[in-house]
Amino acid sequence: MTIVITTCTNRKRKPVSQGLHAASLAVGDLTDVADEWGRRLRQPDQLFPVMEVYGGRSFQEAKAVAERLDADVFVISAGLGLVDASEPIPSYACTVLDGAEDGIEPKVLGDFSSMEWWDHLKRVSPFARDLLEVVASAEDRLVLAALSDSYIRMLSEDLMALADERLARLRVFTRAPLDRIPVRLQPCVMPYDDRLDGPASPIKGTRSDFAGRALRHFSDYILPGAEGDTPDRHSQAVREAMEEWPFPSMVERQRLSDDEILALLHEHWEAARGSTSALLRVFRDQLNVACEQGRFAALARQVRAELS
Repeated sequence: MTIVITTCTNRKRKPVSQGLHAASLAVGDLTDVADEWGRRLRQPDQLFPVMEVYGGRSFQEAKAVAERLDADVFVISAGLGLVDASEPIPSYACTVLDGAEDGIEPKVLGDFSSMEWWDHLKRVSPFARDLLEVVASAEDRLVLAALSDSYIRMLSEDLMALADERLARLRVFTRAPLDRIPVRLQPCVMPYDDRLDGPASPIKGTRSDFAGRALRHFSDYILPGAEGDTPDRHSQAVREAMEEWPFPSMVERQRLSDDEILALLHEHWEAARGSTSALLRVFRDQLNVACEQGRFAALARQVRAELS
């Protein structure tokens, strides 16, 4: 059966279990932090179906692709490992993203490596599956993986351990620059670029959901009738599909301080009903203000806490 792999999202639809905020962990060496996190994962308050835990467009696009292809879904999670979407999981808050409220990096003494965290997480998480076994279970079918830059880096050792015949069935969808991806994996990366957000694209969106939208486009427009094609033929089909698409025009947006953005958030909060995504559209489309999504979400959380 075809397998769809996607990344987890910070946006959770279920309340986070007690103790499963990475921010609540004590600082220690990597092994101690991982062991404590694993102990907490074995004592969750409640478990939920995977499909009910994660929000966000990229996850929803991967879910739609899996339904269309009747594929099995697996989720790469910095807090749980590689999880099977057919099994229940706890809601949690743990990420390898820099500067995030529940980032794991500040909890680890010394130099932090997401690859080392992933290696420990596979050992301690009761929900983690082995990537090599999951890819092998696809047999002769495709493995479609929508991955962020940071998650490709975190998984790189596992991906590099795949045998050549397994890699030949792997298709990776990402916005990560090709030069940051191990050379051996580069033929697996489908060559979607910024034209996916251009005026001719049938599936425009934000940078954060780029991988999911590329996966969706591949599933809807490239894959039908070409399931057995090689990575080279699939890459060529993607290039041909985008050949006539113009790149999006660059918009110069003003950059503001945190205090200035917080003031605007307060001003537009009620009209946007406190929706972070609606506020982000207001900032970009109406106010012409630039703000990286992670920073914007953190500031929106600050305002939400102030108003609660």
